[in-house]
Amino acid sequence: MKTYLPQIERRILVRPNQTYGILNYDLDNAYPQRMLELVAGSPTAKDCWNKRTKFIAGNGFEAAGLGKQIINTNGLTIAKLLKALATDKALFTGFGIHVNYNANFKISSVNYVKFEDIRMGDTDCPETADKFAIYNDWGRKTWKNIMRSKITFLDKYDPDAAVIQQQVTAAGGWEHYKGQLLYFNPEVDDYPLIEADSVWEDFETEAGIKIFNNREVTTGFLPSTMLFMQARREEADNSKPDADEFAGINTPSQMEQDLGAFQGVKSAQKIIVIEYEDENSKPEFKAYPIQNNDKLFETTERSVESRIIKGFSVPKELINAEKSSGLSNGSEKKQAIIEFNDNTAADRADLAETLAEVFSHFYADINSANNWAIKPVPAIAADDNPGIKAGNAINTLLASTIPAKNKIAALVYAYGFKQNEAEAMCS
Repeated sequence: MKTYLPQIERRILVRPNQTYGILNYDLDNAYPQRMLELVAGSPTAKDCWNKRTKFIAGNGFEAAGLGKQIINTNGLTIAKLLKALATDKALFTGFGIHVNYNANFKISSVNYVKFEDIRMGDTDCPETADKFAIYNDWGRKTWKNIMRSKITFLDKYDPDAAVIQQQVTAAGGWEHYKGQLLYFNPEVDDYPLIEADSVWEDFETEAGIKIFNNREVTTGFLPSTMLFMQARREEADNSKPDADEFAGINTPSQMEQDLGAFQGVKSAQKIIVIEYEDENSKPEFKAYPIQNNDKLFETTERSVESRIIKGFSVPKELINAEKSSGLSNGSEKKQAIIEFNDNTAADRADLAETLAEVFSHFYADINSANNWAIKPVPAIAADDNPGIKAGNAINTLLASTIPAKNKIAALVYAYGFKQNEAEAMCS
């Protein structure tokens, strides 16, 4: 028996792409690129991504001096590699490491590869099976078409000497060998979703609110208005010789120019003059009522922000700079840091284990202690003492003999409590 749930759709669809010999990352093969653009347009999502990156990278390696070790001819250090891998792990839940070998079958160089540039080879294509395609413009932002000649295929990571020799022979010798790619992917033979894929629609919503607010400001918060008139006083001349070449780009009429100049934050106090010959040709402006966008957007913005924070599994104390009251509670932030360190411990362990595996085959011993553990972010809340002092001051205030209305006023204006909260405390 088959069960069909029409209301549930897969977040991404993986299909073979015979043209390039890869598996498409969603129908347009640009799921990571789309998610990057959505996150870039959402301040809350960007902040959550940065917070996850910070906690996954932690406070560096426990082994002293390990982060300064250079691992390729371009001067890449292990500390920089850790930060780059943590950035991808925080959003995409995976990462990529390119390694190359010397004739002794030891890793001679290690490089970081952007996760969004990696595509899996088509398992049904003998030429690209067990390989990964690397290309820096799958989303077609730079070029209209993907150039097959610029796609680099790398073999899957396997440090076994026999496997490496077979790959070198197939490539035509060491001078043509391009190395291997370690593709860390939490999924099995599938592409992963981003960390907060369940709320990516909220990224778009928050970005839309931001654009709407900007449009309101640039138009001087003018109300939506309809203009009724018999005919324009001056028609624009769009009968130029090059009109066909610039189709869709018409010269505005004088009326349109005047109305355009009337809008905007720098033109809000200007006066527009409209001439008409008689009462019948007098233009009429009519504002039409719309919903109260301020309240509507304020409520939507709060709920969207809350869902994005929950989608990234980041404690809200680490994202929201403004507390529900003006009293800063250092112990809450400290507890949030401890909690988030615990939540990201598995991610740090994944990075540590992967780096230990890769550099166990490195041509030089750069970590003699073989300690690849990553230190978590220290749970030191700098505002512990101010919070304690403020708490003591409030207790002293409440225990004093001054009138209740004075206590309430102090709690509201000095400590930032809400009116009902202050009244409840003084009841």
